[in-house]
Amino acid sequence: MPSRTYDNLLLLKDAGAIVADAPAQVGGSARVIDVGNAHMDGVAVVDTGAIDFGNVDETYVVRIQGSTNLAFTTPVELAARAITAVGRTEIPFNNEIAGTYLQYIRAFNDTGGTTPSINNTIFIAKP
Repeated sequence: MPSRTYDNLLLLKDAGAIVADAPAQVGGSARVIDVGNAHMDGVAVVDTGAIDFGNVDETYVVRIQGSTNLAFTTPVELAARAITAVGRTEIPFNNEIAGTYLQYIRAFNDTGGTTPSINNTIFIAKP
């Protein structure tokens, strides 16, 4: 995998365990990035430091979502990837759906199973 340049302004999720479905947070608050009202290609870089498969039924999916409004009243999935191990996962995406540019981007952690727990960071980088 190529190395990616990190920019703290493009951090979607900081470190911390996730045990239930939720929008990604930075500093305890949901994080949304305004990428502007134009086409944008990106790669969501997911660095997973810990993941629990103790009951063998746990599942983890990182979803990159876009919206035309900051409140994410109608989120649109731009890309998704299952996380199955500790390490780096890259999720390419763009913010254009059927000619509409989704100005706001966030990550959403989708967990399942008996005792899910995953600790990762997520940031946006250039493809």
